[in-house]
Amino acid sequence: YTLAERLPQINLKAADNYYLPELTNRFFEVPTLQKSLAKLLLDIPTATIQILFGLLLLSFYHPAFILFGLLLLLILWLILYYSGSRGMSSSLAESMYKYRVAAWLQEVARLVKTFKFSKGASLNLQKADAHTGHYLAARNEHFHILQFQFKILVVFKVLITAAMLIVGSILLVNQQLNIGQFIAAEIIIITIISSVEKLIVNLDSVYDVLTSIQKIAKITEQPIEENGSIALDHAATGLSIKLQDVGFGYDDNRLVLNGVNANIAAGNKVCIMGNESTGKSSFLKLLTGAYPDYSGAILINGLSPGNYAKETLRAQTGILLHQQDIFNGSIWENITMGNRDIPLAELSSLIETTGLDQYIGTQKKSLDTILDSGGKRLPEKIIRKILLVRALTGRPRLLLLEEPWLGMSEADALSIQQYLLKGLPNTTVIVVSNDEKFAGQCDQVIQMT
Repeated sequence: YTLAERLPQINLKAADNYYLPELTNRFFEVPTLQKSLAKLLLDIPTATIQILFGLLLLSFYHPAFILFGLLLLLILWLILYYSGSRGMSSSLAESMYKYRVAAWLQEVARLVKTFKFSKGASLNLQKADAHTGHYLAARNEHFHILQFQFKILVVFKVLITAAMLIVGSILLVNQQLNIGQFIAAEIIIITIISSVEKLIVNLDSVYDVLTSIQKIAKITEQPIEENGSIALDHAATGLSIKLQDVGFGYDDNRLVLNGVNANIAAGNKVCIMGNESTGKSSFLKLLTGAYPDYSGAILINGLSPGNYAKETLRAQTGILLHQQDIFNGSIWENITMGNRDIPLAELSSLIETTGLDQYIGTQKKSLDTILDSGGKRLPEKIIRKILLVRALTGRPRLLLLEEPWLGMSEADALSIQQYLLKGLPNTTVIVVSNDEKFAGQCDQVIQMT
């Protein structure tokens, strides 16, 4: 539940360095964490208490046992100090390569047709072999460290047991211990050694827990977008937009937008035109409030997007960008996104306006038809229509649309254009399109260069 809530709140610019579907595989560390942690919470406190109280009890029998206790703690510390960090590093490496193997297999599955129809290429096997080789090497290294720790434990048990039998016997012969104390001391020593063994054997679970925590933190510690405190009020009018000398880049090396100025009145219909890589999509993304790291000023109804509570701004903004997609769910779920306040009459009207009714009419389950993830087996134009209807629902005060009629028939494109120009008189509509005919009917045209 926490991950489902947090993922949509992740800062998009910070997440650009990660492939989020692959990153969420770390969720499967949760069962490992649960099992290992439950075991450690029972074994380690029990073993620690037995060692400490056993050493304390031995010290009452004879001062020589105090030296034994100090020697025992020193050896235990040396084992953990010299092999613990190596064990942790190898455990992290093993986990990292494990996820690389899984990620590559997912990539092959996602692009199965690409690999199936490749011209005799074997890249799928080559990379799988390389990733698996790294994983096995890391796993072997981790196993050798655990093996080393266990060997040290065996040597430790033999030496300590022999030493304490010799010491105990000498003390018994010299009558510094009676037979009862000797037997009791040996029983306590055996208990302490068993507890030390339990600690060493459980180091594997310790590594698993720490590795799982770090892997889960890869998701949970991803920076989330900052949220403002001002709620955008509901009104029947559109939103006014103002950009003053705006500059923006996805990294520090290149600006996508530089010195952009625009003044869009509430309710205006705007067309953004320009060649590829001139920042048209980025213009829309900045208005969603998802990318706060820009220079200059962006004002929506007189305030910066960062001042608004994001949920209230996006609740009144319809967004269609190329990066959006279909998820595994019904057509109804893909359109409404769980919003139960959308009237069926409005939804039916939008489905007809976009021409989506022709497709839905051929489906036996109509709006309850289940769609595959990514819109697999769906024509591109149907995917685009579903996403467009999603953006148009709820009569938003601001519409940000990137080539909304791309790939559609002339009749459907004309129907959508007329709805945007005439059917939403109070909505501010900003459309990225190089359609000159549509641009000629807009209130304002922004040329990106």
